[in-house]
Amino acid sequence: MKYKFLFLLLFLICGSGGAVFAHNYHTSITDVKYNPRSQSLEVAVKVFTDDLESTLSRHAKKEMHYSNTAAVKQQLSNYLHNTLAFALQPGKPLPYTLLGSEEEDNAIWLYIEVPLKQASLPQLYVKNAVLMDTFSDQMNIVNISYKGKTESMLLQKDEQEKKVSF
Repeated sequence: MKYKFLFLLLFLICGSGGAVFAHNYHTSITDVKYNPRSQSLEVAVKVFTDDLESTLSRHAKKEMHYSNTAAVKQQLSNYLHNTLAFALQPGKPLPYTLLGSEEEDNAIWLYIEVPLKQASLPQLYVKNAVLMDTFSDQMNIVNISYKGKTESMLLQKDEQEKKVSF
């Protein structure tokens, strides 16, 4: 049942086509894939453009619009480092790099690389509080793929961090 809900929510988000619309729900999708060659996590975060701009504007205390400028990339990186974390052990977040971002219809994709420097991934702690400081109803879906298996989790304001074991 949990997976049916997540897939339905994913369909509603991704299946919206190219239409620009005001939405009554606040959600993001984060896809995490382990790359054994580079021994790193490849992360893609999808958020609604207007939600991200509202949050960046709130933090900058001035109106912000998404662009691929160095200033916006720096602000995105700072924001993500405060709201998104990956750890192999509790309380020890791993460093990561925001590689870039791109706009797609009414959403922004943010691309992140998390070096692990190890050949296996027995467990992963994920904190995803992206946009939760702006929207109390924010829901963040996280899909983690490792060795052909995908685990999904739903993070909300009252539960921003979870552990997955492989």
